[in-house]
Amino acid sequence: MGMFKDAKNAMGGAGDLAAGAQSMAAGAQSQADALQAGLSDGSFDPNDPAFAPIEGVDLDGYAKAVGAVVKANAATEDEAAKVAEGAGIPKGKWKAVSDGWNGRMKTSRAVMNRYGVLYGQYS
Repeated sequence: MGMFKDAKNAMGGAGDLAAGAQSMAAGAQSQADALQAGLSDGSFDPNDPAFAPIEGVDLDGYAKAVGAVVKANAATEDEAAKVAEGAGIPKGKWKAVSDGWNGRMKTSRAVMNRYGVLYGQYS
C-alpha cells in the first residue's frame, strides 16, 4: 500500500512542479520582454514619461545629433555643441540634452534600446 501512496504523492507533486514551471516561464518571458523593449516599434510605450523630450529634443533628434557629432569627429565639447546645433539641437542646449538623455538611458532599458536602434539609423 505504501507504494501506491508514494505514487499518488508523486503525481500530486508533479502538478505542483508544472504550476511552478509555468510561473517561472511567465517570469522569464517578462524579463525577456523588458530586455527587448525599445528594439522595435510596438515593443515600448512611446507615451512613457522616459521618452518625453528634453529641452524640446526628442530621442530621435538626439540620436540624429549624436550621429552628426560622431561623423564630424568633434574633438571638444564646443565642437560637438556646434555640430549638434547644426543637426537641430537648440543653441546652448547640447550639454543639457546630452546629459538628460544619457541619464534616462541609465534608468530605462526601453530608452537605451530605442536610442541604439535610432543611432544605428544615423551613424
